[in-house]
Amino acid sequence: MDYSVKTRILLGTNFNTAEFNTLMFESTKPFIIDDIKSVIEEDPTLPQYIDGNLTFRFLNNYDVLLKYRFNCNDENKAEAESFSRSCVEDIRSGLEEKGYHIKQINCTAEEMNMEWLNKLEDMIFG
Repeated sequence: MDYSVKTRILLGTNFNTAEFNTLMFESTKPFIIDDIKSVIEEDPTLPQYIDGNLTFRFLNNYDVLLKYRFNCNDENKAEAESFSRSCVEDIRSGLEEKGYHIKQINCTAEEMNMEWLNKLEDMIFG
């Protein structure tokens, strides 16, 4: 079965509010995005399963919510969710090296609608 796993990762940025103000945080957002993307892109497994773009949402407490779709072929929903979570765990140390820590991982799998493929195969192979 093919699954699309809605993956959400809550990351702490460790932004030092005692030394820097909110305006400075605004100017660091592009660098935070680049840091996180670089860790993902350097991983040998995760990028090949991500479908579409990474979505970054900056929260009021200086955390970042990263969202993406993780497409995989597994036996069931629990296995697909576990695989997505495992791939996130594989980049944990890379994120921590850049100063980000994973606060929460949420993975929700949905069975992908493959009806279009069945129709295409019927048209080609009869």
